[in-house]
Amino acid sequence: MAKNLAQQRREEIIRAAHKCFITRGFHATGMADIAREFGMSAGHIYNYFPSKTAIIEEVISRGMEDFYKNSCALQESQDSYEKTLEQVRRILSGILKKERVALSLELLAEASHNPELEKVLREADVKARTHLKELSNPNGNNAKDWALVDMGMATFEGIGLRYLRNPDMDFDAICEVLAERIYMPREKLKQRLKELEAKQA
Repeated sequence: MAKNLAQQRREEIIRAAHKCFITRGFHATGMADIAREFGMSAGHIYNYFPSKTAIIEEVISRGMEDFYKNSCALQESQDSYEKTLEQVRRILSGILKKERVALSLELLAEASHNPELEKVLREADVKARTHLKELSNPNGNNAKDWALVDMGMATFEGIGLRYLRNPDMDFDAICEVLAERIYMPREKLKQRLKELEAKQA
């Protein structure tokens, strides 16, 4: 029972912090601000999180969980274009939110003058890149294999930035173009393998 209550309190603090980060930014938000939003004293928050950075780290951790789920679902969908498009739509509908993109930029800005947070972000990025590489090409380990991972991550991150600059961009068209770029290389590989098998028969 006590464990459930503690988890509930942590959830409430995270929600309060998330709201403060969106409205005030990471740098301007202090533990006192989170406490006011949470409805309790700052001292009470310290019972659950030792610092603001610890709260941010928890927010990042939860974002990583979503990232793992989304990337696995996208990988598993690539046996058909329709399934790939469905997953791209679902993922982008979560990514293309002004508050979410703005929060990511705030996080990067905060990390530029916070070495502790910069370390957390770097570690999260290494985990994300390694996960994607193992998911898409577990046997590859040269520079181009890693470059493909970075290009894939840059594509999704870049779409978010474009959305901030052009919120009127055509969501359906973006999803279709991205799904085609993800699906077609695999489809071409399948066709090439069929051709090789036919020659050997």
